[in-house]
Amino acid sequence: MEDNYLISVIVPVHNTADYLRKCVDSIRNQTLKSIEIILVENLSTDQSADICDEYARIDKRVKVLHLSEAGLSIARNEGLKVASAPYVGFIDSDDYIEPTMYQEMLDAIELYQADFSYCNYVLDFDYKESVFPFRNSGSVGLCSREDFIRDMMWEKISCSVCTKLFKKSFFDTREFPVGRLYEDRLVMHEWVLTCTNIVWVDKSFYHYIERLDSICHTITPINYYHYFLSEFSRVEFVNRQSLFKDKELCEVQTMMLRICFSIFKDIMLRVEPGDFQEPINDMRHRMKELFPLLKKGELESRCYKKLWKIIYLWPVYRLIHYNKFKRSRI
Repeated sequence: MEDNYLISVIVPVHNTADYLRKCVDSIRNQTLKSIEIILVENLSTDQSADICDEYARIDKRVKVLHLSEAGLSIARNEGLKVASAPYVGFIDSDDYIEPTMYQEMLDAIELYQADFSYCNYVLDFDYKESVFPFRNSGSVGLCSREDFIRDMMWEKISCSVCTKLFKKSFFDTREFPVGRLYEDRLVMHEWVLTCTNIVWVDKSFYHYIERLDSICHTITPINYYHYFLSEFSRVEFVNRQSLFKDKELCEVQTMMLRICFSIFKDIMLRVEPGDFQEPINDMRHRMKELFPLLKKGELESRCYKKLWKIIYLWPVYRLIHYNKFKRSRI
């Protein structure tokens, strides 16, 4: 007879053998024991696959999937297909969690009949002191979807699914976008729009391990491009919705577009002319489509002018900035 778990925790695993045991042990040692642990290993070349199988042998709550293709979204989606519990959480295999995280997150989501609960996080660095970005008052309360999205856009809360516990039914009509990096940043704001109740547990339960060699810290043109896509999706979302108005709308759009400009410039300066042309054209096309939708006063003037130059003075803009970069490397 199969166990009736309360929570399924999905852990995508790819070449994180040095961190995996701490991650899995932090789930196994939760005060809430009715947890199904789904380790979705995909094409690891270190000892990660063996470690996953070892845990499956010693703990009946552990289920292991070995995939023949890599990708965080693929792993999460496959994990969702086999998850048997009414609630589901996600953890990255190089991170770990506090012992009471899922009990307190479950209590909150059931008390308020929420679509999902979310908590705070700690940034643990392997090269400097940990950072605690939140007050951690210990309070628990409802948060409107509008306030949640607003705080997420201002980077006051994390867009990551890893700091959240969801009703499994939340994913009946949703899946993670395959072939994209920064998946959560790309879709979370859209997903939240359909939520009714969201509950916040003001405690730091989740530990992000900030590794210099992680995907999100690996600086390549393709990684930059995917980050641009996720950030620009937020710009388009803000422009379509009515969450921000007047001065705040101007400030938040300017902030996000400056990030896009910085990414765009870094890509442009890291590739030779003619290389990476399709992604560069795609980014320019997206900015060109957005430009007519921006009304007067919805963007700071310097940001507006830079956007105009990228769209309409591209050959000159590219030549100037590329030459600057070439000189800086001499």
